[in-house]
Amino acid sequence: MVGLVSTLLISGHSVGKESHTATKPPPPVLAPPPPLLSPLDVQLDEVIRNFGLTGVVVEAQQQPDIHDPLAQLGMKLFFTKGLGGEQSVACASCHHPSLGGADGLSLAVGVNAERENVIGPGRVPADNVIDIPRNSPTIFNTGLANNALFWDGRIQRVNAVQPDGSIIEGVSTPDSGFGVIDNAVPNNLVDALARFPVTSTEEMRGEGFVTATNNREIRQHIAQRIGDYGDEEGNLATNDWLEEFRAAFNSTEDASSLITFDSIAMALGVYQQSVTLVDTNWHRYVRGDKRSLSDEQKRGAILFFTPQDQGGAGCVGCHSGERFTNEGFFNLAFPQLGPGKLSDHSDPGRGAVTGDPREQFAFKVPSLINVSLSAPYGHAGAYQNLAEVVRHYVNPAASVAGFFDRGGACGLRQFERFADCESLNQGAAEHSELALQLLGQSPFQAARLNGAEQQDLMAFLLSLTDNCAKESQCMAKFMPSNQHTNPDNLRLIATDRRGKPL
Repeated sequence: MVGLVSTLLISGHSVGKESHTATKPPPPVLAPPPPLLSPLDVQLDEVIRNFGLTGVVVEAQQQPDIHDPLAQLGMKLFFTKGLGGEQSVACASCHHPSLGGADGLSLAVGVNAERENVIGPGRVPADNVIDIPRNSPTIFNTGLANNALFWDGRIQRVNAVQPDGSIIEGVSTPDSGFGVIDNAVPNNLVDALARFPVTSTEEMRGEGFVTATNNREIRQHIAQRIGDYGDEEGNLATNDWLEEFRAAFNSTEDASSLITFDSIAMALGVYQQSVTLVDTNWHRYVRGDKRSLSDEQKRGAILFFTPQDQGGAGCVGCHSGERFTNEGFFNLAFPQLGPGKLSDHSDPGRGAVTGDPREQFAFKVPSLINVSLSAPYGHAGAYQNLAEVVRHYVNPAASVAGFFDRGGACGLRQFERFADCESLNQGAAEHSELALQLLGQSPFQAARLNGAEQQDLMAFLLSLTDNCAKESQCMAKFMPSNQHTNPDNLRLIATDRRGKPL
């Protein structure tokens, strides 16, 4: 009995000692307290409430994923020079994900490039002739557009009244004419857009491709080339596209049934829609992350959303909503330059599409999401940085004068070594002056911003850049790699002017 009691006492003592010396669990890691709202945050909270902002781009949630089989097929098509009439240019030659979804040039260089794999600054025409009249728009967030595409909106969603009084919605294209639904295309802006660069002699078709009387015939020949049938059978030395289309469309159809330009445009459209990049620090701020903006950016945001009659810049009048565009068309008198759209080297913009003189020199209001990545700016790339753009809104006449004082087109980086740069200035000053006169007759009011305020506004514009778009590693998923099949061995392997891969 004594032994048993002793054992229990010893055991009890031992257990008690172990409990007394056991290591206590660490205290829980608490999340840092939310930052105290600064006066700037209080002002911005009121702005956010007044404009009903949520920090969520709803349309972005409706876009396809880049890993979707159709998007993957579209990516391969987007990067093949096989869609170019002379097999020298791909869609990505002017709209590359590594260059903000565009090409970094004031005016694009299409089929006549001296070195076809060089894109961006350094891509020069072999014949020293610039024949594309406009700046390449970015493909980033193309799928978010609700109203129109292209600088002049010649691809546009329209409503048509039927004989029975019902209304149908469709897309108007250059093939159907302004305001008329093109029954050959689906009710999808990006799908419709994908059908036109291949038909442009300057952009992708070239002079040496098949003789055709209309755009439909051009597209048919391209489809036959990709599908390896009909008149274009054997046109590509290597052609494994049928396997790619069958996999993407989950189909066993033959090439002539499956590989039409409708299916090509669909895949190209799905790929472009998948390049949706809207995760910006501004949107994070609106959703509650008060640390995502600097004070300079917060001041710029307040200027952006505050009306001019209250001391702000009033930018939100056109660049509104979560996507920062109302998708309208306005003449802001950005400088004219280059070959233009008409024989007098002018570019009337929207006015040439609608025939409405009130829309002369009007161009589509672009979204400002990722605007920091899409320089040069304007329909003809006249302004090389955001500082020049902001100064234009403060004093359009002085900015246009400054552009021509710097040499007009000859003062732009793209043309600084261009032997015939003065040819790009033909009529430019006169047409720019006319645009300024029309601007003076419009409701436009210049923003009254001092130098510090202009800096704040530019800082805010930088906050509209998607965080993936800033990182090449993140953007790699939008470009084919060595791990992807190369169905025709004509993939654009893009480099800069020094031969460095992009």
